[in-house]
Amino acid sequence: MKFNVEVEATPQEMRAFLGLPDVAPLQKEMLDELARRMREGQQGYDALSLMQPMLQSGVAGMDAFQKLFWQAFSQQGERPSGRDKEG
Repeated sequence: MKFNVEVEATPQEMRAFLGLPDVAPLQKEMLDELARRMREGQQGYDALSLMQPMLQSGVAGMDAFQKLFWQAFSQQGERPSGRDKEG
């Protein structure tokens, strides 16, 4: 016997149903504080130094992804050894 249940709910409704906390106010408060500190230029909160690790890993990740695709496409036309012969 197969039993399917479909539930249509927003993420907020599902969090409340499952008893998970609503972290949106905390997230907003933290982001507002970070933005304030960046605008004021407090030490350690300049935008470039905060974004640098994310930008570097993003570029490195894209470069690795591109190399993976090029490697896959370059090997597409090659046949594995041992399968050259029919029969």
